[in-house]
Amino acid sequence: MRTIGIMGIIFCLIIGTYSFMSTSQTTAEAADTGQFLIRAMTATGAEIEGYVIHNWSVIDKEYRTLEELRTLGRKLNKTLGIQESEESADHAGDTASYSLRGAWKNGAQTQIVLKSMKFQDHAPQTALVIRVERDTNDLSDFSPSIQKVRETASAASTVPQISTCIKGFLADKMKNGESNALVREVFSTVKAKEIEGVRSDLVTSVSGYSPLSKDYIVTNGNKMNLQVAVHDDAHHGKTRVLVGSPIVTIEY
Repeated sequence: MRTIGIMGIIFCLIIGTYSFMSTSQTTAEAADTGQFLIRAMTATGAEIEGYVIHNWSVIDKEYRTLEELRTLGRKLNKTLGIQESEESADHAGDTASYSLRGAWKNGAQTQIVLKSMKFQDHAPQTALVIRVERDTNDLSDFSPSIQKVRETASAASTVPQISTCIKGFLADKMKNGESNALVREVFSTVKAKEIEGVRSDLVTSVSGYSPLSKDYIVTNGNKMNLQVAVHDDAHHGKTRVLVGSPIVTIEY
């Protein structure tokens, strides 16, 4: 895929912003995040391919053993409900990690990852990752899935830091001007204001803020809760479309 050459730049922007979420994600009184993203994606006219829900949050500043992580992971899965889960655990140096991987009844690939780390220059840290990926054109369970991830993170006594994304495609290749017009249509539909963006012949990726979503991050003093990415998939002769909140956290 021709977009790979510039993905390093985009991915750095994503990671730089996402790392800020642990201290800056807040909640406002507004619409459900899932319904907000569905509305934004519908405005693109793209055919839905699936969705991704990702939580990364710090549980506390303590170090936990593998057995403690295993106990916590199994407890959290009572809320998350991974079917026929496979466990794995590892201890290397000052890092202990434990994971549960499997699927939900709807076929979504789901995982819990717990990692506990010791550091020389600051306090230890235990972090939680929850990730749900489903290939589907049916978004009826999108909002409930986000809520399930939120409840699971809360059960670990941590503040959920959730990023969600819907992915889809348009059958034809879009020119740069057409991609910009598509992004403008999405932003207009959800009353969003552009904050920052990257535009080229191969990819258009624009982030902004809409008052219609309850979740947002703050970056460089600006609220941000929407990212729309449009890029050429030359191999398949399509245009890939991603709509994420507060940002897109999958590589494209």
